[in-house]
Amino acid sequence: MLEQVAEGSAICFAPSGMAQYYARPDLSWVPLTDAEPLRTVLARVDGADNALVRGFAEVVRELASAAGALSDE
Repeated sequence: MLEQVAEGSAICFAPSGMAQYYARPDLSWVPLTDAEPLRTVLARVDGADNALVRGFAEVVRELASAAGALSDE
């Protein structure tokens, strides 16, 4: 992904921490301060899930719910 950005054929939206771990002299990391937070989804082939995928999705739901409850306080 960063190779495509560096060659000028793409842009990307990334967590701010990536700028620290993937510092490159040919890239500029510009904070987006006026954009709403992004929502993240888990995409999978319908019907192709298994116990690991279902377990992962459940943990994510629990963490998201807990984070939402904390932000409401």
